[in-house]
Amino acid sequence: MRIAVRAFNDNPGSPVLVFGNALGTRMTLWSSVAARLTDDFQIYVSDLPGHTVPGPEPLAEAAEPPTIDQLASGLVESLAAEGVTSFAYCGVSISGAIGLSLARSHPDALTGLVACATAEKFGTPDSWEERIGEVRTSGTRGLVDDTADRWFAAGFLGEDIATGHLVLADLALIDDDAYIGAATALKSYDLTGLLSAITTPTLFMAGAQDSGCTPEAMQAMADQVEGSRFVTIPDSAHLPMVEHPDIVADHIQEFCDGF
Repeated sequence: MRIAVRAFNDNPGSPVLVFGNALGTRMTLWSSVAARLTDDFQIYVSDLPGHTVPGPEPLAEAAEPPTIDQLASGLVESLAAEGVTSFAYCGVSISGAIGLSLARSHPDALTGLVACATAEKFGTPDSWEERIGEVRTSGTRGLVDDTADRWFAAGFLGEDIATGHLVLADLALIDDDAYIGAATALKSYDLTGLLSAITTPTLFMAGAQDSGCTPEAMQAMADQVEGSRFVTIPDSAHLPMVEHPDIVADHIQEFCDGF
């Protein structure tokens, strides 16, 4: 299943860096980080199916929701159609899972991986069914209040910064079926104990106040991948690229300069 990708800038000949969005966000999620890296990279942003723009294969035509492995393969196919066969990937949350799957199944295409605020396994099938039921009943807009507490560190939304509120507005407007399809993919995703097979240079990035993908859990993931690096972004939760794009961009730049 191919998914939508878009060029963020025009810097031909530079190393390719691809960003992936979180469940319930749009492909612009990484824009503030990407904008800081345009001098050194050709940047693409990718989209979870149906989250921002119609993909090459409309959701209505899909026989069943894709798996995380299928989304990873779809990303490789979509980039190949753009002439990109080698790239570094930065994914957050579900897209971090896509990145880990890329590193396991498509290592020849992947020059480096930034796995941000992600996990070997997210919740349980029952917890995802509960979330899916909430969306079927109240739509994605019904998730906004609880999600705000998970996505952002305490006090961030009270500051005079519009970005966090725009991201939450995106969540309220995401197509319900698109959200459910991606959530269904997470029901069966489980890489527990399988990360030691990854040989791609990898940076694990955690938000210091992320209650779901905690720094401790992400450090444990990094410990499984030989030669990987681990950083914690201070005063941030699940979406550090929104809260501290400057710090996140600096870590990505430093990491990519090393391979």
